Amino acid sequence: MSQIRRQLIAMIDDALGDDPRRALVAAHSLSREIDWLQQKAVALARVNGWGWGRIGRLLGITRQGARKKFPLAPPAPPPHVVAADRYLKEQREGERLVERFRNGTLTRPEEEDPVFW
Repeated sequence: MSQIRRQLIAMIDDALGDDPRRALVAAHSLSREIDWLQQKAVALARVNGWGWGRIGRLLGITRQGARKKFPLAPPAPPPHVVAADRYLKEQREGERLVERFRNGTLTRPEEEDPVFW
């Protein structure tokens, strides 16, 4: 069994488990994985000659919607693999800071005084 498959099964087990915290975290993680799995499946279908109409019907969207949602590009690595990539740590930290700033949850530590230049 591949490592990705084992990790996905572990996430599903956590989502169906008795611990609410682990279930919520796993459900959130799985929602991101679904997007990656769809991209991978669409890439596989396109490599095997499937048309956009057929792909769209099986995904419950229009041909145009499928073509727009899944441009012809190789699928990116799954989110849990990207999250483990140590070289992207600074980028992820920056994205989290920007998100906290947008949400208004970014606060300055109390011991720091603002410096006016």
